[in-house]
Amino acid sequence: MNGDDRVGVNFRAVRARGLAADRMFRCGAVTTYTARDATALRDRYGIRALVDLRSRREIDKYGAPKALQDAGIRWINAPVTGYPSTPIDKPRPTSDDVVAYYHGMLAEALPESWPDLFAALASVAHEPFLVCCHCGKDRTGVVVAAVLDTVGSPAADIAEDYGASAADLVARVDLFEDKWSKRGHTRDDYLTRMRVVPATMADFLAGVPGGLAGFVARRVDPADLAAVRAALAAP
Repeated sequence: MNGDDRVGVNFRAVRARGLAADRMFRCGAVTTYTARDATALRDRYGIRALVDLRSRREIDKYGAPKALQDAGIRWINAPVTGYPSTPIDKPRPTSDDVVAYYHGMLAEALPESWPDLFAALASVAHEPFLVCCHCGKDRTGVVVAAVLDTVGSPAADIAEDYGASAADLVARVDLFEDKWSKRGHTRDDYLTRMRVVPATMADFLAGVPGGLAGFVARRVDPADLAAVRAALAAP
């Protein structure tokens, strides 16, 4: 989207073979959304719920998604948290660093993170819903990948969806100035983080023992997993 039709930051429908169309959406910087953005989410896209992956500390700092709440969109906080950020602490992490960071989300997240997340997804997946984190690329990217792998989407489609975040995040990088300034990094440093590429997700997927869908199946309630598959698998 562009011009007056653009909604929010890094917002789009997730599109991949195997996934029901126009059911799962993703975004970043949800607390910057205006009443106009929220109305478009509700009325143009039919979005009824937001699954927010941010930690309680992030919510305390940046706030709740008030515009969406005011528009009647249900807000569910299902934080994926507890894993280390050390792989990406340097000013310009490499793709391999990001892959290591994503593996940490699986191996070192708090034990309740993934079960609670899929319980939240199971409760909203019967109608259009939105998934977000801070930028909408890392946690959101891994969670969307987990859902797509669970419904049988090809790895190439998962990687392509991941890479689609780059264009808007690069264009809107100044929204995230506090993220680089507090670390003593530069705008150009942070731009390297925004330029996500499909190969990073492809490498991550290839390195998950038993596959990402297998990881999910081992961690979450089977009833929640079945509900997500039933709601989101393409007919």
